[in-house]
Amino acid sequence: FYRSIGLARSAQDTLEWFEANAASDSEVADALDGVNALVEGANVFINSLTSANMPIEFKILGYTPEPWTPVDCFINAKMLAWGLAGSIMDFQRQWIRTTLDNDTLYNDLFPDVMPNTIPIIQEQYNLSIGEYPLGPGKVPVSADPDQFSGIILADEAIIPNDKLEAVIKMMNEVIKPLGDFEFVGSNNWAINGSKSSTGMPIVAGDPHLGYQAPSVWYETHIVVPGVLDVTGTTFPGLPGVLIGHNDHVAYSFTNVGADVNDIFVEELNPANPDQYMYNGEWRDFTIHQEYIHTKEGEVIPFTVKESVHGPCIDSVQPTYSSDSETHPNLAMNWTISGVTHEMVAIAEVMKADDLTEFMNAMYWWDTAPQNCVFGDDSGNIAMLVVGRLPIRAGYTGEYPITALNDSVGMVSYVPYAHNPREVNPSRGFVQSANQRTIDPSNYAYDILGPQANGYRARRIFYLLDNNDGITVDDMKRFQADVVEVRAEVIVPYVIAAWDAVGDGNTTIADAVELLRPWDFDMEPDLEAPTIWMYLLDAIHEETFDEVSSIDTAIPLSRTPILEEFIVTDNAYYFDDHSTVPVETRDEILVQALFKAIDTLTAEWVDESDWVYGNRHTIYIEHMAGFTFIGGGPHRGQNTINVAGGWIASSGPSTRLIADLNAIDMSYMAYPGGQSGNMFSPHWDDIFDIWYSFNEVTEQHGYHVMYFYSTAVAFRTADTDDSLIERTITFVP
Repeated sequence: FYRSIGLARSAQDTLEWFEANAASDSEVADALDGVNALVEGANVFINSLTSANMPIEFKILGYTPEPWTPVDCFINAKMLAWGLAGSIMDFQRQWIRTTLDNDTLYNDLFPDVMPNTIPIIQEQYNLSIGEYPLGPGKVPVSADPDQFSGIILADEAIIPNDKLEAVIKMMNEVIKPLGDFEFVGSNNWAINGSKSSTGMPIVAGDPHLGYQAPSVWYETHIVVPGVLDVTGTTFPGLPGVLIGHNDHVAYSFTNVGADVNDIFVEELNPANPDQYMYNGEWRDFTIHQEYIHTKEGEVIPFTVKESVHGPCIDSVQPTYSSDSETHPNLAMNWTISGVTHEMVAIAEVMKADDLTEFMNAMYWWDTAPQNCVFGDDSGNIAMLVVGRLPIRAGYTGEYPITALNDSVGMVSYVPYAHNPREVNPSRGFVQSANQRTIDPSNYAYDILGPQANGYRARRIFYLLDNNDGITVDDMKRFQADVVEVRAEVIVPYVIAAWDAVGDGNTTIADAVELLRPWDFDMEPDLEAPTIWMYLLDAIHEETFDEVSSIDTAIPLSRTPILEEFIVTDNAYYFDDHSTVPVETRDEILVQALFKAIDTLTAEWVDESDWVYGNRHTIYIEHMAGFTFIGGGPHRGQNTINVAGGWIASSGPSTRLIADLNAIDMSYMAYPGGQSGNMFSPHWDDIFDIWYSFNEVTEQHGYHVMYFYSTAVAFRTADTDDSLIERTITFVP
């Protein structure tokens, strides 16, 4: 699949742009130098490998690592961007729309803007267009709106539902390793001196990604005397710190969740499926011949078709056979498929000394849109939305469309100067948790979702808004918070409904009595969280019977819609229209309560199995399946401390708390270890810190980031010989 969408071709184009522009732009040159230095260092290690010291994974699988190349760094960046900004929402919206065939239902149940969301940006801070023009990149495939002649939404006659379903299933398999959308996001926030105990900013961030072993992150401290001194975490293969701090600034990211790709359904020539209609004539697809080489020496060829709109993502659709009448024609235009410049942003942000330099650095970030939190030792805090936010002509970008000429598509990007951002807001803090970026009524541009449901953001906002004199220890407690805001809103209505119309069933009554005193913490020693998980599913199913025909791989509707219906007592949607009696909200909630407990008791006869920690665990699998980390009970769910599903396979992939009052006393932890050797004590020792929870302080574990600029300073600080495990001497 990644071959078919052209990640390697895009990475090669990006590398060639860097090589062509390095001589005329010092920032580009510095970024390319960083890439080349990483490549050189990686290859020193690769070239040192022998059959004796080859990592065990390579021995077992029978592989020998190839030399690392500059283009591999750019492919790595493109893969990261796909994980954050590759979306199948166009297909899912199309599936729901055609299956429902009811605009009122669709608009009510699947709005792009979730109710009760606290926007990230509430005090927009624009920059000067003159100082910050459009941005360094251009639209991969630009439309000409002056030629507009209308569009055709791709209905079932254009994309048959069986084809649409097949593509959705294929795409779901592709994105499954990346983790569930709602739990692959992140939290970040910063408070300024008016909210902190020290009078200086504190920055916190915990990006949510799929767990893996070895960890997706590697902790690093990069020092170039007089030029660079930065520490934090990076992705192996990227030359720089992505989340961390230097002497003066601290930063972290969350995903915007913007829809930055569009699907075009090309009209194929009935006489020649290698041609498509465009501007009144049949055009030849560009054909890319790809080859997969297996370790057995076999070469597997496959063909990728590319139109003017982009590569056909269904080029490798497994249900298309060579004699089938179905041919690839779903072309994807993705903002990141062209040349991108995030390597410059990464290189420059590490050197930033203040807010202005930081904003200058993030001007280069034109890959997956991110909410970037910032704090500096001058007392500033900010939340910057960075990345390419497309401006479309002729359509909204919500659904697959036919586009028979160049009148429809992305025409430009929101100027960097007008990207959503907050700088030193009056409330004294900034926060993001992948929710709606900005109130559409207060912003001149459209930012198409999907964004997160907003419950984590509501809890973060509450904690920051209702506390003053906040300390680093408070920040640790906030990152460990497991209050389930969904339950906090909905469960009281369920209890009230039972009290009003319940029939006295003792099993249900006992379950209600477990819910009644619950404080909505998703703690592993309680039964109420387990009941809640079953109850929420049942309420969705009982309420949204109108959309029960939709494939279960697609959510019936999102919980904020359910919450809104419950709070406003929406009579239409609580009535089961397949029955003569008119059901009320309370009757449906009690009905859901029966269904939840019936399901729970059928699956888990022994009530001891209802204890949340017996069901809800963390499991981090080795990338090749050789071993795992974790396996024990786990706190949280759709909470600040994210731990979605029954087996938490994604969540806070690292935690950062940076204190701008004492930057050398900042904290970090991630669920893994610095070693990739599963037999090393450092394979999972940081996981043990990250996973630990102190019930008295209500904090997970962290380690000090040991921000010493020289080895001498580090040794001087190691007064009890506890910090330095060994000394490595590098020989030129």
